[in-house]
Amino acid sequence: MTEPTQRSPLSIRLRTKLVLSTAAILAAAHLLLGWLFIQQQVRSAAESLVQSGALLAQHLAGMGRFSIIAGDTQRLDQLIQEILVVGPVAYVAVVSSDGELQAGSGKAEWQRQFFTQPAGTQQFSVTKLVQPRLLAAAMNEPLITGIWLAGTGPVLRSTIEFTASELLSLVGGSDLPIFYDLLVQMPHHPRATVWDPALHLMLEEQSDMPEGPAVLQSVAPALVQIGLSTSDLQHVLHRLLWQAVLIRLSTLAGVLGIIALLARRITVPLQGLTTAATKLAEGKPVPTMDIRTNDEIGTLIQVFNTMAATLQSREHELRELTHTLEDRVEARTMELAAANVKLQELDRRKSIFISTASHELRTPLTSMKVDLVNLREGIDGAVTDDQRRSLVRVEANLSRLQTLIDDLLDLSQIEMGRTTVRLEAVALGSVISKTVEELRPFSSERRVSLAISLPSDLPLVRADPDKLRQILLNLLHNAVKFAPVDTIVDLAVTRISTDEIRVSVRDVGPGIAPEDVNKIFQPFYRAPTIRKQTKGAGLGLGIAKLLVELHQERLWVETELNRGSCFLFTLHSVTAPRSASAEPIASSSSHQITR
Repeated sequence: MTEPTQRSPLSIRLRTKLVLSTAAILAAAHLLLGWLFIQQQVRSAAESLVQSGALLAQHLAGMGRFSIIAGDTQRLDQLIQEILVVGPVAYVAVVSSDGELQAGSGKAEWQRQFFTQPAGTQQFSVTKLVQPRLLAAAMNEPLITGIWLAGTGPVLRSTIEFTASELLSLVGGSDLPIFYDLLVQMPHHPRATVWDPALHLMLEEQSDMPEGPAVLQSVAPALVQIGLSTSDLQHVLHRLLWQAVLIRLSTLAGVLGIIALLARRITVPLQGLTTAATKLAEGKPVPTMDIRTNDEIGTLIQVFNTMAATLQSREHELRELTHTLEDRVEARTMELAAANVKLQELDRRKSIFISTASHELRTPLTSMKVDLVNLREGIDGAVTDDQRRSLVRVEANLSRLQTLIDDLLDLSQIEMGRTTVRLEAVALGSVISKTVEELRPFSSERRVSLAISLPSDLPLVRADPDKLRQILLNLLHNAVKFAPVDTIVDLAVTRISTDEIRVSVRDVGPGIAPEDVNKIFQPFYRAPTIRKQTKGAGLGLGIAKLLVELHQERLWVETELNRGSCFLFTLHSVTAPRSASAEPIASSSSHQITR
């Protein structure tokens, strides 16, 4: 380990360096405060413009009150032309509470925004824009709205302040068509006349008009609408922004110079330390670094030298530990492999057990159903009505149990790889027809209609007819089960290409939460949103997905919570397009078909 060298008189401690760095940061903060000051000036200028416009609108509201009552539009036009003389004023309009124009005029492009409707009433386009805000706002104060005059007409702005992009445009010298719209309600009572030298207007109220309460109440309140151009304000902003940019650039250049000098004194020793640390990380021998300063960086180099020596002395110990760790990992891997084999064997035995149990339960269930039907029909002796109703319930439960056993047997056969598909040319319309007929009693009981849509050029598809019928039956049964009463389940067949067919089953049920979408195809899974009264073991969708995958196709769901679900799967055609009416679907009040 080398001894620390004597610190030169010109060396700077790290604390001093940090103080200088902080001074640079404070300089940047000063620039930021200056920018905030400019923003405040911008806001003040905008508020001053708005206040002047509000004063003009209030004066016109006071002076034109009796002209509205008396219907003196000539006097209103005279007052409007006097206000239009003021530079920032772009347009002036007096409108009724229902938006009908009483009088108004504008400068340049704004004059074209005053138009007459076919019914003969006059309208001002900006009034339609601010009416929704007028209905939701109290008119105790002027209603201020930002307007953008586009080529197609005025557009409502979300704020009256300038956005960041608009400020950038002002820096480039652009002139933005931004206006402030001020809406003031005419008072019911006269206000004191105000003399404002800045306006150069003598606003005097005519006092020879009737002012009784009956007259005021008989006339609906009118509104004064004044538009102010921000052109002068934009020129002021342009100058302020350029001044801010120049000040910021000059200050930034000075701060960068200071930071560059400080960074050199800090980074040069750190670069040497980084190089040594890189060699140490690569396992290369690291020579002892020289300590050139007596500050915190010098202390850091001294600590690094100690650490490097310690690490190099322990490298041999780590290599020995690595060999031991490899042996442990190999042993643990073998244990996990053995456990995986055991789990696979347990899963295989589970599938065999389910298959055997399901197969063995089928025979007694069939016998029980035959005997139950004989009892219900009175073949083995007369039964009462109550006994017959009980037997019907027992028969329904036995049917549910048999369906569950069939599903379990199908699932176990698929999982064990004993299920195969015999692909052949199948008339999809015929399979759909038979499936719908099979499901008719259940859909009628649930009071759910089935709407079927088939294309006129539906070709034969390549599928196993029995497996295809089971897929459609499971999807339709699931949709009908979760569809509300008196709703429609849509089954649609669509040709998405020359050889690919898409089948979709859509319902308006409770939908599926996003976190449950990837779980609904798992056997025995029931989403938390499913009501406890809804019966089912959660096998139908899982079996349908496995059968679709056996066809080398895919099944997926598009759903939204409380908006219903749509299950879709694809098939491939094997022949040229032909008519889909292989077997017509029987007409029923609970079924509809569209071709």
